[in-house]
Amino acid sequence: MIKSIGMGAAAFGAAALVAAGTASAAFPEKNITFIIPYGPGGGFDTYVRKIAPVMAKHLGGKVNVVPKNVAGAGGRKALNVLYRAKPDGYNIAVFNMPGMLLDKILGKKQSYDIDKFTWLGRIAQSKYVLTVGKKSPYQDIKSLQKAKGLKYAVTSKASGSYVAGKIMAKAMGLDIKFLTGYKGSAKISLSMVRGDTHLSLFNTRSYAKWAKGGDIKAVLSFESKSPFAGVPTVREVGHPSLEALTIERVVGTAPGVSADVQKKLSDALFAALNDPSIQAWHKKTKRPIDPLSGAETAKLLGDLVKFFQQYKDILK
Repeated sequence: MIKSIGMGAAAFGAAALVAAGTASAAFPEKNITFIIPYGPGGGFDTYVRKIAPVMAKHLGGKVNVVPKNVAGAGGRKALNVLYRAKPDGYNIAVFNMPGMLLDKILGKKQSYDIDKFTWLGRIAQSKYVLTVGKKSPYQDIKSLQKAKGLKYAVTSKASGSYVAGKIMAKAMGLDIKFLTGYKGSAKISLSMVRGDTHLSLFNTRSYAKWAKGGDIKAVLSFESKSPFAGVPTVREVGHPSLEALTIERVVGTAPGVSADVQKKLSDALFAALNDPSIQAWHKKTKRPIDPLSGAETAKLLGDLVKFFQQYKDILK
């Protein structure tokens, strides 16, 4: 009797492994949700909506990759959704780094563990530009350094703009109050146009988009060479270390996703980013595309944690 039960269990286990292997081989069999942790219209939203259908093509074209905005709590709402999703690969999300590492850097507990997500790759790395409203009384970095009580618009304290802004303020002696709750770069831009806030950091490409109407103005570039005529770089104003501040757009899925499914998703993302259509879009729009594999992305995030832990006291 004992022997027959053992044989039955072994047979059941073997069958389960075969079934699991079959399920993995068949992936994906239904649509994949690509979660965007902010509202429509911002940079993260734009990237996902452009890449999603191309990624679907490289998954075999049998299913769709469907963008879904899950805004709230500075991106934490979306991360909670992904963290609690089934570990089957049918939910993925774009992450705003290093902002979404801030709770870990500061030792704050969350209802999710950022270290347990399964990393699929990096979409792009972007540099910052400091912006003000066209009608702001502060039209250059010197006037900002002399000002008191500057209002800085930001989505949340979990955003990369907040992290970079805190370090910038300390390094450059800016007197800033951070106002959170803005749902994406469109709302932040509007707040400066209206005069509700004075300044904020944008990635270079997003700034170019919102600056077309002439309502916001760049006053400082974080790139080694400024792409904007007449706009100085952080190095030129005496703060070269601030060039290290970047926005990393990375993609992950739920904790516990199998290695096979992780590889399929990661390969499809990497192929999409190198697809001729995305490369043509990158060249036309000047939006950066800087693909990294899942393993390279995990290493990058580890390095970011080490870098920003140097500023733990400032970020508190």
